[in-house]
Amino acid sequence: MSGLFNLFFVLFASIPAVFCFSTSSLQSSKLIQPHTQLHSTSFNLDFLSSLFAPTNSNNNNSQVQKQQQQLKQQLYQTCQSSYGKCTPTIRSKIEQLVSQLQPLNPTPSPSTSTLLQRKWIVLWTSEKEINFFLEKGISTQIEQTLSDGAVLENWIPFVRGGGFGVTGSINPAAVIDNNDDGGNTNSSLRTEFKFQSAKLDLGKWGTYNFPPVGEGWFDTVYLDEELRIDLNSRNDILICRGE
Repeated sequence: MSGLFNLFFVLFASIPAVFCFSTSSLQSSKLIQPHTQLHSTSFNLDFLSSLFAPTNSNNNNSQVQKQQQQLKQQLYQTCQSSYGKCTPTIRSKIEQLVSQLQPLNPTPSPSTSTLLQRKWIVLWTSEKEINFFLEKGISTQIEQTLSDGAVLENWIPFVRGGGFGVTGSINPAAVIDNNDDGGNTNSSLRTEFKFQSAKLDLGKWGTYNFPPVGEGWFDTVYLDEELRIDLNSRNDILICRGE
């Protein structure tokens, strides 16, 4: 009887996760807006003297890398201590670290970078439907795989076998952001996705397929060889470690 109860419990829990993985909300990200670079076309005589001035680029790069590592370690520690949980206090602390890391993003075009195309392990997310699986002990790890520049797979492996996942397509989006001066600039942070199928694997209890379940987008505001930070169309945060 307990096995049947667990079956319906997991089935009930999986339904909201379909919609969590497949948001169709079109609201813009409220957390952090991408920075806009301003390019001056005026000629400055100081430019000539700067050509002969000693450069501190190596020192600057070293300082930036040091700052990146310090912030990343703080973020990793916060994610580890808050895994599967998202209170207003935890989210505020995460947002502060993300806002400091975002300007230090070493990848200029995350949505088209090959660094994005790999298997990722979720370190922390604000998505309550996903955290439900972690809080209840149904799963201990959430995985997302981006491959071939076109395929997205989300997978929640269950502790007792089986799992829940969705599969869909992705496409880098040419996003137009408004500048303070009224102009427009192209953003390369955003990836659009559209899910095509969902599957619930309950082992001996069978496998259940769901129809296509929606679409949305995510902005990758920080990306390097090991860390990825996304803000999505539900105003949720996703922090992942590359595998």
